[in-house]
Amino acid sequence: MENINFFDRLTDSSLTLNKYETRLAEYIKENYKKISFLDIMDISKITSVDLEHIISYINKVGFSDYESFRNFIREFAMLELKSTDRFEFSLVNVNPKINNIKNLIINKEISNLNKMMENFDESVFYSIIEEIYKAPEIIIIGTRSSSVIAIYAEQMFNKLGKKATKIISDGTDSFNKFSLFDHDSIVISIAFARYPKETIRVTNFFKKNNFKIVSITDNIMSPLTPLSDITFTIPCESISITDFYATPFSVINIIIVLLSQLDKEGSISYLNKFETTAKDYGFYF
Repeated sequence: MENINFFDRLTDSSLTLNKYETRLAEYIKENYKKISFLDIMDISKITSVDLEHIISYINKVGFSDYESFRNFIREFAMLELKSTDRFEFSLVNVNPKINNIKNLIINKEISNLNKMMENFDESVFYSIIEEIYKAPEIIIIGTRSSSVIAIYAEQMFNKLGKKATKIISDGTDSFNKFSLFDHDSIVISIAFARYPKETIRVTNFFKKNNFKIVSITDNIMSPLTPLSDITFTIPCESISITDFYATPFSVINIIIVLLSQLDKEGSISYLNKFETTAKDYGFYF
């Protein structure tokens, strides 16, 4: 469904809306970015529309419940939301006390993890594991806030004995070693809304040079999708100005553990080498 067609339909005359539903529809159409952060009770309070009218309206526009309707709108909104929008909208009805913020943050991460569990595409994930397992090298692209995921992934792959290189900016220094990359390497590109242009530019460069690309992103509409041979989508819904990365870090951990089980002897060998180096150099207390 196209964005413009969907928002036109919100107030379509064929829906035969009553005055409460019309008021609700106009509010949603004008404030769709804010809707992404409001639950059904918030909407009822703000618009002075009873829950029964909200549910009736949601059904008329083709959704079984408010949550699925909100998530659908959120897919559009997240592409446009600035940090200031998130800050303004996300804490509309939150009491600024430690326990309230703590519960809000932790529950959102848990919600993302539960959604990932429910919608985890095992066949696509198996394809990713297969490509990584046979690749001579792994190139991990993650810029801006996603750079922390790339840094972590590089460390974990190398610890396991899989040669990995991170690219965390699109500066020219990132490509000093480009001629040394094996063209059978796998590129893992990581980006979530609002999708840093740096990540897209770097990924596009590897695409033009015929590297196989796996993307880890939050939406099939992500600009990484047309550049990728395999796209694995996970929920990364955030609130306020922060990024919520429990799901991508979990994905990296799942990959690492699966790879270690596919080659137990090799994994033990490399881990022993790591421990020897860590002891000799004094990595840890």
